[in-house]
Amino acid sequence: MKVIVITGSHPRNLSILNKLYQNNKIEITGFIMFKREEIIPKPNNNLDEKLKKLWEIHFKKRHESEKKYYDFDLDFIKNLKNQIIINDNKEFNGLEVLNFIKSNDADACFIQGCPLIKDPILSALPSYTINLHLGLIPYYKGSITAFWPFYYLEPGMLGTTYHIIDKYVDTGEIIHQNVPTLDYGDTMHDASCKSLLSALNDIDLVVDEIIDRQKNNIKITKDYTLKNKGRLFKKSDWKPQMLIKIYSEYKDNIVDLFLNGKINSETPNLIKIK
Repeated sequence: MKVIVITGSHPRNLSILNKLYQNNKIEITGFIMFKREEIIPKPNNNLDEKLKKLWEIHFKKRHESEKKYYDFDLDFIKNLKNQIIINDNKEFNGLEVLNFIKSNDADACFIQGCPLIKDPILSALPSYTINLHLGLIPYYKGSITAFWPFYYLEPGMLGTTYHIIDKYVDTGEIIHQNVPTLDYGDTMHDASCKSLLSALNDIDLVVDEIIDRQKNNIKITKDYTLKNKGRLFKKSDWKPQMLIKIYSEYKDNIVDLFLNGKINSETPNLIKIK
């Protein structure tokens, strides 16, 4: 199966490319990398010193967890013959990307950590364009979806979703979902990394599913109710002040409190490849 891969530039985004590169049933015919913000972004100047400190703690802890869990060699990217790097959102949905996709005779596309894809690029992608979403759909749709289960004290709702993209945000057919195994001592970022790794461990199942569907001409199904289920989070919903709850009030100890039964969390209904 010929595949285009579209990811962000952070290690957590590139981890899906790493896994797909190792799968001998696919050929990566094109790779588009969207250059994301700094891994440890600078805080806004208008924040007070307390919030700046929490900002620094939050993003440094994220970086430390990602270095620990996504420890793989990226040198293989040099072996990908057909690749481009995109630097901003407007360019991402521009003519260069459109022509790049049209020049690739791909059977499927996998995406993770990139901006919202719009027409005409959306229409040019293969019908089986699968997004690895770092949240459980429909419970957590949109942006920063590994953060919200902790902010709302629902660590049991942390998980991932492989789904087919469409013109709406996170409403395409759900292919496969995962939740991580949480352990005592897991920080919020540890749990988020483990959530993604749980999904990546099943990526070969997803690849086999897509190959089988194409072989047997199985049509994509559409659940029109997904658009109205759950909550769609925007980047603007996230505020630095929310870090007070995670780090000052709960000391980044939410997983332990959940495992000890001091925090109750809903149990999700997962869709799995049979």
